[in-house]
Amino acid sequence: FNYDATIHNVVAVNRRGYTSCTTPAGAKVYNSGKDKIKLAKGLNFFMCSTAGHCKSGMKIAINAV
Repeated sequence: FNYDATIHNVVAVNRRGYTSCTTPAGAKVYNSGKDKIKLAKGLNFFMCSTAGHCKSGMKIAINAV
């Protein structure tokens, strides 16, 4: 993930967190601006936890096969 770390982050969330745009307790937060994340097989969910960003669509679900 490449992004401006001064205004964004990447949070690995579960399906519920992804759907509701909430960060579950213990979620891994990435904030380097150049994050490399190894995907688990199956669905992986990520969002930005900056206020309003996820609800504006800054989230992604990736199906790793």
